[in-house]
Amino acid sequence: MKKLYILLLAAITFTIVSCNKETATTQIDVMNSMLTNKNWYLDYSITGTSTKSYVGQSTYFVTYLKDGTINDSDGLTGTYSVKVIGNQSQLHVQVKTASGNPLDVIYDIISVGETKLVLSKVVTTGTPTQLYFTNK
Repeated sequence: MKKLYILLLAAITFTIVSCNKETATTQIDVMNSMLTNKNWYLDYSITGTSTKSYVGQSTYFVTYLKDGTINDSDGLTGTYSVKVIGNQSQLHVQVKTASGNPLDVIYDIISVGETKLVLSKVVTTGTPTQLYFTNK
């Protein structure tokens, strides 16, 4: 009886340990699959109480490619990576401006789906800007 109790306790412990929450790797894979190979068109940007609408204007878009590269309609090219920092999914972007200057930007991924993407630019001072994109 004692052996059966120990075996049952071990099985329960193993089951509890095995039922782990989503790992960072899985979260990164899901984010990457939702982001990649789509043109994301900027619809709105919100900074504090100021909202700027781009709805109906297909002028600015960004594309995250499966190989980890990024390009946008302004001609910026570079690389990106999705990371999880303290349970927050982030998009780390490294591009070069048209004049060749490097630009590193970090965004918190607020939400990402098949057709909608919301990012919040991480800033050390001031008010962050939230960017609302759709995939048309």
